[in-house]
Amino acid sequence: MFSSSRPWVGELNNKPFPILAELDTDAKRQKILAWLSELNFSQRQADIFTQWQPGTSDWLLESSQFKEWESGAKKILWCVGIPGAGKTVIASRVVNYLINSTQNRNIGVACIYLNHKETKSQTVKNLLGALLKQLAFGKPISPELQKFYELHHERQTEPNSDELFEVLKFAVGKYLKAYLVIDGLDEYPENERNALLRYLAKSGALVLMTSRHHINLGFFFPDLGIQEISATEADIRRYLEARIAESPRLSRLIENHPGLYAEIESVILNNIDGMFLRAKLHINAITSNFTAAAVKEVLKHLPKDLWQTYDEAMTRITSQSHDERQLAHLVLTWVANVKRPLSIRELQEALAIEPNTTAHNSNNVLDIEFILSVCAGLITVDESTVDGKPSEVRLIHYTTQEYLDSIQLQDFPKAHTEIVSRCLTYMSYEEFSTLPDQSGQIAELVIQHPLLLYVQYCLEHAIGQPELDLEDYLILFLEQASRWKHFWFSCSQANLATPWERGGSSLSPLSISAAANLRAVVTSLLKQNISETDKAVALYETSLRGHLNMAQLLVQHDVDINMTTSTRYGTALQAACVDGHADVATLLIQHGAEVCIVAGRYGTPLHAACANGHLELVHLLVKHGADIDAVAGRFGTSLQAACVSGHPAIVKFLTQKGADVNIMAGRYGTALHAACAHGHEEPAKLLIQKGAEVNAIGGNFGTTLQAAGFRGYEVLVKLLLQNL
Repeated sequence: MFSSSRPWVGELNNKPFPILAELDTDAKRQKILAWLSELNFSQRQADIFTQWQPGTSDWLLESSQFKEWESGAKKILWCVGIPGAGKTVIASRVVNYLINSTQNRNIGVACIYLNHKETKSQTVKNLLGALLKQLAFGKPISPELQKFYELHHERQTEPNSDELFEVLKFAVGKYLKAYLVIDGLDEYPENERNALLRYLAKSGALVLMTSRHHINLGFFFPDLGIQEISATEADIRRYLEARIAESPRLSRLIENHPGLYAEIESVILNNIDGMFLRAKLHINAITSNFTAAAVKEVLKHLPKDLWQTYDEAMTRITSQSHDERQLAHLVLTWVANVKRPLSIRELQEALAIEPNTTAHNSNNVLDIEFILSVCAGLITVDESTVDGKPSEVRLIHYTTQEYLDSIQLQDFPKAHTEIVSRCLTYMSYEEFSTLPDQSGQIAELVIQHPLLLYVQYCLEHAIGQPELDLEDYLILFLEQASRWKHFWFSCSQANLATPWERGGSSLSPLSISAAANLRAVVTSLLKQNISETDKAVALYETSLRGHLNMAQLLVQHDVDINMTTSTRYGTALQAACVDGHADVATLLIQHGAEVCIVAGRYGTPLHAACANGHLELVHLLVKHGADIDAVAGRFGTSLQAACVSGHPAIVKFLTQKGADVNIMAGRYGTALHAACAHGHEEPAKLLIQKGAEVNAIGGNFGTTLQAAGFRGYEVLVKLLLQNL
């Protein structure tokens, strides 16, 4: 039933794996659900829904467009609106409504909240897994999902997006209806967004999506309903009433000054242009005042657009005392530039770092309420904590990020240098001079010092000007980075950052700085006495990540391009081919990289390009003499590699170039065995048309019929029987 691009081989043991058999039913469920995705949108849903004011957004639920979608008459509903219109809170309202209205019925509800700060963890695969995980909440793990988990667990492989989508479709089909709510499509990178939309279009679920106007969904959903989202007057009135009630100071002023409430309401309603966000920022500006006269003065000078509103907030920040102003700038420096959102305790610990200190001082830790108070409402905190994960500190809106980015050069020119400097100071603390290697001790240390999980992003912040400002300190850190990588790798809670997450067979300062794309540091290090192996590994690491300028720098320093290292992919060229870095591969070939070297996991660069579906690289390598029929690596031939992963365009190209379709090699046997074992119909048809032997016997499955029948690929079985 499930297609695959992973090398599942051998017979499936019918009994459960020991690791599952040893667990009770609930623990088994939790283990499988956690495996599907690291993302927890149930937590995010709870956080966002706390911002909803009762009575608001009822108009959407009562609209004809929503009712058509809810009933299933219209499968796709696109809720579109200007920035700050309240789309995310409305999405959380929809999710809450659906969950409450479908209780005790066979109806599934799942949601995704996309965030531009979290694109590294919000991969398409993780998003699909997160949807599947939510649809499985509260239900017994299906035999299909358990088998899916056990197949991968036995082979120690990770599912790809296609596989997860097949299981997701199956889960959707188990419900009478399944609703998927996707918020913030415009915050997701275009290529990944298009991939996600292709899956959603084929999911069989009822899908509601929110975004700004500028993206185009018509290509993926020709028949979609469109609902405009805007802050209604009634909703804004309810919101203002609730916010004023939450402020004792403002409530008292209104009680003592008749007419003040009506004036506040009237002025704000006439000055927001359908944006909840501007109403929120305006009320933030008002609540800090002590007198009715001061409130009236603020109302007279409310900014006329969103950018002016942000300007006014920054003016309020700079008009504070020196210490408060410095703190606010430091908070904004961190929150606006972090590579992933910080928890409250991470931010508190970051702010407590003092230059040139050698130990953490708990007396420097600030209360979160005070931290928020100096930032003029530009910073917010998720209010709930679910599954033990701490609340996160965020900018109030994604447009706040856009605004701060626009003033960064002027107001925060040394932001990343500041962050790098503090990270380096923090990692030099005496209490971290010896890092534990036992899981219990590591967990305890991270509980005491949560910023330890974030400072691994130090080198990502260092790219560019911080390299020049802090070069000596960075090199000093790189010389003892090995122990830090081991520590972060051992932290089960850590999502590894560049350059720690891949490669890393060598932990020399040169290879790490090349992987991190630190050009100034690498230039400095190359002036030292660097071994040929170190230079070759550095080229490998930068090729693996696609850093073209870094690769150009290294090849200019007489690096041995063809040195076979003890790395996972063997050579720099094979590393470049894994993720499709055609520009780096072209550079390497131009400087003498040999395309037929056999090394590493895949065998040759052509095997790597075929296995990962990079047609442009396949063309490039064949053009420069790659041996199409070379037998090497985990797949045997490059044609087998393309068939395992299901890339018909590559199969077609290789066969047109004369690839031998009947070579018997590797774990599958022939290319047709490989295509049948993974349910790839189009490649199988192409191979049969090119003379593949349907009766061939070999590999782990025996015959091609056995390979196709092992997981029940009925269409392929019929195809093979027709061609016997």
